[in-house]
Amino acid sequence: MTPITKQQLADIKLLLQKKHREEAGKFIVEGWKSIQEAANAGVDIDTVLYDELRVENKKLLSWLQDHARRTYMVKSKELDSIADTVSAQGIVAVLPKFSGAKNIVPVFEKKSSLIVVLDGINDPGNLGTIIRTCDWFGVDALIIGKNSVELYNPKVIRATMGSIFHFPIDEDADLKQFLTLCKKERYIIYSTELTDSKDIRTISFSDRAVVVIGSESHGVSNEISSFADQKVLIPQFGKAESLNAAMACSVILSYVKL
Repeated sequence: MTPITKQQLADIKLLLQKKHREEAGKFIVEGWKSIQEAANAGVDIDTVLYDELRVENKKLLSWLQDHARRTYMVKSKELDSIADTVSAQGIVAVLPKFSGAKNIVPVFEKKSSLIVVLDGINDPGNLGTIIRTCDWFGVDALIIGKNSVELYNPKVIRATMGSIFHFPIDEDADLKQFLTLCKKERYIIYSTELTDSKDIRTISFSDRAVVVIGSESHGVSNEISSFADQKVLIPQFGKAESLNAAMACSVILSYVKL
């Protein structure tokens, strides 16, 4: 097996930075479970680095050795230098970025579908958890606006636990343009807001629904709010100041799916 070079290691480590992810068109995935999910989804896998002392899934490793473009066995110190976590999970993969935009079109052709739109989600952990939540509730597509955190941020990828590979996700989207299209496609747009809103418990959601989740600190922006057919509110019973975006998304989707 050809050993990895210092330059190759350095190039992969650069992918921890957004600038270099954009230039290379690639991103990093850590952990056996997430890489297994990528393999199950048929995603192209460019490079795999693994620590022989921390092999958790020999069957997956064998598959990767046959299907990834390059596979390298590396030292623990080398792997840990690349991983975004304090201690890597024994494996790191480099994948080409993928666009979910082309996969959104079939969603519009369904008689019944649910789309989640994110407006200004800035926390990577929140975005990753929202992706995982949407996957859990069977959301048909997720649209991430231009003013949100990057989809391929390592913290986002890690928080999705592989759900990023399970359904169409389009990032850096023009939300005004997308919501205009949703109107033409006869979707009902529900925006999560605190004012002029109806209690979510009183709403019967449309079979063709778009749910808009806003920024953790500022909520849905005025220009995106203007597209809403109905503003919805999660009722408060305690003294907490607010719910973060991921929690709000979970509550709302549980009602949509009732």
